[in-house]
Amino acid sequence: RANVYPTREFLARGRQDTSIKACCHCQAENETCSYITGYYPAIQEARIKRHNIICELLMDEAKKKDWVVFQERLVRDAQNELYKPDLVFVKEDQAIVVDVMIRYENKETSLADAAAEKVKKYQHLREQVQEITNVNNVKFMGFPRGAHGKWHAGNYKLLKDLGLSSSRQEKMAWRLSNWALFSSGDIVHMFVSRSR
Repeated sequence: RANVYPTREFLARGRQDTSIKACCHCQAENETCSYITGYYPAIQEARIKRHNIICELLMDEAKKKDWVVFQERLVRDAQNELYKPDLVFVKEDQAIVVDVMIRYENKETSLADAAAEKVKKYQHLREQVQEITNVNNVKFMGFPRGAHGKWHAGNYKLLKDLGLSSSRQEKMAWRLSNWALFSSGDIVHMFVSRSR
């Protein structure tokens, strides 16, 4: 959580000329915690599982509040390019398109930037989502989680829109933060285990 795990990049700090920073498994240029938890190819299945569990927790909460949920619905834009948002929540005349991601918090605005990227990626699909869901009011949201367990304050907006009480929102924030943190630790452990 403190970003001091002894990766090759971390151990090479102050010794750039004599130390190897490349990944010990795949020779990526820098072996960092960010690379291990977000990009190392051999652990992709664990990253997908981490992502999907967060989606499932959100779906369960939404269904308790009578939302209809579409998971990974394929949507084509006007140029026939294919998109697959993680979740589309529909209730009455409202649809909320949500894309979940776990981002390594390497700067103060990492999670806010990630949320904005997801909105920008999908917002041009408004007409297509309106057609699929048969509703007029469509919102687009990113739902970023920090790999260190950091909670993005903007995530409360989604939980509130889904109808969760303030106390339930806090419980979900705690649960999702812990899941992101502990699953990131598991991913680092898998990476280290491959070295043995």
